[in-house]
Amino acid sequence: MPDAASQEFSTQWSSPSDIFSILLILGGDVITLSIAALSGSASITPIAFSFGWAAYAMSALLSAVGDNKLMRCAPEVALRVFNLKNGHVRENASWVLGRLFRDYEFWMDADVRAASMVSQYPHDEGEQRSHTPNAVTCVLRSVFGAAPKKRDNGLCIAVYNWSLHHAPGNPKQDLVWWSGVLVTIVQLVVAAIPWILEANWAIFLVTCAGTLLSYASASLPQWKREKFATRTSKKSIALTLGQGCHHVIIVQGAENGLDLEALAAGRSPSLQSTRFYVVVLALGWIALLISSTGINLHTWFLLAVGGLGMLHNLAVAGMPRRPAALGLPIELARRPVTTGSGHNGIDTVPDIYVEEKVMFTLMELEMGYKGYGKALLSEFFPGALFPLEQEWWDSGDEVERFHLLAKLRDNWDMKKAQRVAPKE
Repeated sequence: MPDAASQEFSTQWSSPSDIFSILLILGGDVITLSIAALSGSASITPIAFSFGWAAYAMSALLSAVGDNKLMRCAPEVALRVFNLKNGHVRENASWVLGRLFRDYEFWMDADVRAASMVSQYPHDEGEQRSHTPNAVTCVLRSVFGAAPKKRDNGLCIAVYNWSLHHAPGNPKQDLVWWSGVLVTIVQLVVAAIPWILEANWAIFLVTCAGTLLSYASASLPQWKREKFATRTSKKSIALTLGQGCHHVIIVQGAENGLDLEALAAGRSPSLQSTRFYVVVLALGWIALLISSTGINLHTWFLLAVGGLGMLHNLAVAGMPRRPAALGLPIELARRPVTTGSGHNGIDTVPDIYVEEKVMFTLMELEMGYKGYGKALLSEFFPGALFPLEQEWWDSGDEVERFHLLAKLRDNWDMKKAQRVAPKE
């Protein structure tokens, strides 16, 4: 008996059988995420053949007879979307918008990163703000000048514009996208080794069939329609996780911009042809699953092909990417500021608002963009405001607001000084 058991283990490890067919039905969720990440940039989506495709095909087939929805991955963060014109707030249901904010730490501009760590907007001890929100504040603060100092920043708001170099809704083909082509080539080379050495073309045939089915499944037109289910709009939108979050992304509306509020609704437009394609592809995956169970020689090469594809799909599904690669090409905005240097004494600075207190940040934003700070106020301060703060928001005069804000800052500095003062 021990000899028989040893023989069984030896046979299985030397040439594993039926393992590949079993692995084909595991890990369908990873496939869905990887397609969501890569789809939309071209008519062909290069996604690697790997374990989990049969499970994905069955899941897509179930959807085809139901709501006919392919992009079934939920947003990865609980993002809130603000219409800065009317103050309407929407819970995000779009995967691509959630991924954009999830990756913010990865793609944020260097100026935003620096500002969020070291205040570029000091107000005391003779320090000067390097980003001035409006002309009145610029004139009133032009008499100060010194280097910024470190402080604990409460909220960082960065204003972005739609890029003129990339069309929104058409993801840029970055290295992650092209890696799918590279991995496919490597898989085909690995699968061809048994054919070259032992004239065993079965593994190469299965790999080619799996690759064709993978590319076809990921390239259905409905993927792009679901991913960017919106229209063009001039709406200005703010994205944030809400109270307690240290970052707000504002996307200024433009002629070529997308309606991010509508995108956040998570609508799922469907094509009737998708049902037919999904059924045909599911039958193809079932046929491939049955065919792969008959392969008993050189199965390690088949497992290597599937394992390589799975590693790539895992990387694609979770890898952070830049906005253009996600189909939402935005760039940090710059605003003019009077500095005494530059052309006619006018220079441009990154449009960032960051202060030690969240309230101060919202006030500075309101002075730079009328109505924007007000739209976000109830999110970060749902309760009653202090009398001086309420007076600031009720005032419509910029000079009065400047002095009220200066008074609020003085009060804040006094409180801080009292907290750190040694007790007698």
